[in-house]
Amino acid sequence: MYKRILAFMMICIFLTGCSGSVTENNAVVPGKAAGVSSKSFKGTSFENLELSEDYDIRQFEGMTLNFIVENNLYASILSHENEEFSAVTGINIKIKPVDFDTLVQKVNLDFIAQAGKYQLVYVDPYQTLNRFYGYLEILNPYGSNPELPQIKGLTEDFFENQTAVCSYFEEDKNIYAVPFDSTTMILYYRKDVFDKYRDRFFKEMGYDWTPGTSGFTWERYSEIARWIDENVPNELVKYGSGLMAQEHNSIFCEFSNILAAYGGDYFFDEKINTLGLKAFNNIHVLDGDFIQALDMYKKVASVSAPQSVNWNWTDLARVFRNGEVAMMANWDENYTYVEDQVHSKVAGKVGYSILPYGDVRSANIYGGSGIGINKYSTEAEKQAAWLYIVWATSKDMQLRVLKHPEGGSLPTRKSAYGDSLIKAQINNPELVSDEQVALKHMNAVLEAWKPQNIYLRPKISNFYEVEKVLNSSLHQMIEDNSESSEVAQKIYEQLEQIRAGE
Repeated sequence: MYKRILAFMMICIFLTGCSGSVTENNAVVPGKAAGVSSKSFKGTSFENLELSEDYDIRQFEGMTLNFIVENNLYASILSHENEEFSAVTGINIKIKPVDFDTLVQKVNLDFIAQAGKYQLVYVDPYQTLNRFYGYLEILNPYGSNPELPQIKGLTEDFFENQTAVCSYFEEDKNIYAVPFDSTTMILYYRKDVFDKYRDRFFKEMGYDWTPGTSGFTWERYSEIARWIDENVPNELVKYGSGLMAQEHNSIFCEFSNILAAYGGDYFFDEKINTLGLKAFNNIHVLDGDFIQALDMYKKVASVSAPQSVNWNWTDLARVFRNGEVAMMANWDENYTYVEDQVHSKVAGKVGYSILPYGDVRSANIYGGSGIGINKYSTEAEKQAAWLYIVWATSKDMQLRVLKHPEGGSLPTRKSAYGDSLIKAQINNPELVSDEQVALKHMNAVLEAWKPQNIYLRPKISNFYEVEKVLNSSLHQMIEDNSESSEVAQKIYEQLEQIRAGE
């Protein structure tokens, strides 16, 4: 905190001391004289921004930009760091963090009305980019204009898969958003429980139950969850496993991990899982691997907390943090939530790995989103929003978010991984200290990002209708223990109706 205050004071002193740019009230006014190089901001998050010598960083002073974003880790840290951005630029950033469902509703309504209420938009690839890419400002002209702030390495410095999913639609031509966060599903498990009962489990079951290995399959996950239920006292942990099986986007995401682990997918159209398509054609929910995945999901559900049929990802993370569940698949951004030394009962007791294997691989769903500009903002607001995007997605800011005591969101920029602390964590994870706690889950996420482990869900314009079918059918299957083949047939028929436009 002291360093932040000191940096803030230095910025203010510098700005008010710029020759020829101060009024009688010490307010910096727009104009070329107020333009400063990023080299002038040594020690701040602006130090390494690429700004032209003539760029007037105070030209939008007094403007307010509204940024609607899902209530996640990256947004939480930015809400604090925005003080420095406002001190340097004079732009007031109002972050509006909301839950996932509210985000989708508010963004969609704002675009449909062409209101431009939210100048900065958290662009979910599967809820916003796929449906409203035409309502987003195309960012290519901003990135190619040397008179404007530049994103170094756009798009080469961002991971290829993440850029394809978050920035483009249908073709890698127009950039609609810059990769912002990198949420990915990984396995959380009670390391204290696994360590304490390791030898006893091995003696009874005949295999090592350490997560992250190829032998740690979804089949064994179910066996381990049942064993914990039957052998570990409730005082230590109540349930072996928990689900996020509510009729919500959470159940679709959770099941997708298992589906892809067994080699299945919903559609097999080219580019549908990366750049995206307006509509699907090749439905594959009647395949054997799809039905096998349904059977396995039912098996996992049978050894999970009964109440979790109505939990979503937030509920599951809360129960895990309270020490009631030994294993869960959840988004990596819950990391600092479960490691909270003050409120979490499991802080310091958690292990992290990629998700269990199926017959084909471990599959870990990627859920990152981009940050974009509302096409219906004013021209001045668009330029101010671009300045904010350049700053918020810079390597320095991404590292700040990662290393923040409440942070942990992994950078979307490749260059950030040249940082000495990150390299030390990757090479020697066992040496992570308490001061570096925000890095403990990093290796699990990086492993999940490997091409053989990452799962990218279908990105299609009519995904809203598709998701409703999947959420409802999967949830009903878990509630009623329905026959997998019947569930698959029902899903197929409903998807066929969507495909035919009925």
